Amino acid sequence: MMRVAVVQLSSGPDRDANLTHIEGVIERAAAAGAALVLLPEACSYRGELAPDLVEDRNGPTLTRIGAAARRNEVAVLVGGLWLDSGDPARPYNASVFIDPAGKVVAEYNKVHLFRLQSVDVSEDEGSYTTAGDQLVIVEFNGISFGLSICYDLRFPELYRALSGADVLCVPSNFSAVTGTAHWEPLLRARAIENLCYVLAPAQEGVSEDGFVTHGHSLAVDPWGRVLADVDGTEMAIVELDPAVLAEARAALNSPAEVAPHVYSRDVLRVVAGG
Repeated sequence: MMRVAVVQLSSGPDRDANLTHIEGVIERAAAAGAALVLLPEACSYRGELAPDLVEDRNGPTLTRIGAAARRNEVAVLVGGLWLDSGDPARPYNASVFIDPAGKVVAEYNKVHLFRLQSVDVSEDEGSYTTAGDQLVIVEFNGISFGLSICYDLRFPELYRALSGADVLCVPSNFSAVTGTAHWEPLLRARAIENLCYVLAPAQEGVSEDGFVTHGHSLAVDPWGRVLADVDGTEMAIVELDPAVLAEARAALNSPAEVAPHVYSRDVLRVVAGG
C-alpha cells in the first residue's frame, strides 16, 4: 500500500508565492502520511510565457521543491513547469519526478501540445512550447508511474505505450470549456482501458491571462471508480493498493489481449446499398 496526495492549486504569476504555498502543501501531505505528493501542471508559475521564468534543472522550482521533498522525506511529482529546451522562445512543458532525497530522477516533456479553437478560447501551445519525444515510467516503492501532462489525456495511444504502468499521472491545467464534458470521462476511460490507477492533480480558478480552468482533481481506481474529486485548493489523500490492481487485471486483462498485427493492416472499406 502507498498513500499519495493529489493536490489542487490555483497558482498565479508570482513564482515565489506559489513555491512558498507548495512547500506548505508538501509539509501537510507528509504529515498526513503521504509517500508521494502530486502537483498540477503550471504549479510554480501560471500565466503567459515569460522568458525570464524559463528555468534550467537547477532553477528555483526544482531547487526549492527538492529541498522540501528532502526535509519531509517524500517524493514529489512537479506536475509541469517551463524548462529550457535550447530554444528560448519555445521551452519544454516538463513534469519532473523528485525522490525523497530531493533528487530529480525523471523528466517527461509534454508530447501533445494543447490546441483549441472555440467561441470562448483560442489557444495553440505549440506556438510557444517545444514538444517532447520520449515517454517515461518511474518505479517508486515497487509501484510504477507513467508520466503525462494534461492534453496528453486525449491520446489513448500514449497510455497504451505506457502499458504495464500501475499508475498513470495526468497533472493538468485543464480548460473549463472542455472540462465539464470531457475531463472525468477521459480519466475514467484511461483507467479502465489500462486497468490501472489514474491520478490527476489539477489547477482551479482563473489565471492572470484569463484562462479558466476546470479544477476537479481526480483519483480513479483500476475499475474506473472515482476515489476522490477535489473541490477548491485542497488535496485528497488516497491509498494505492497493489491487491486492487491484481484483482482488476486477473478479472479482465484486456491490455494483454491487444492485436497490433490486425490494427496495422489496411481497413476493409465497404459501401452498402446504392
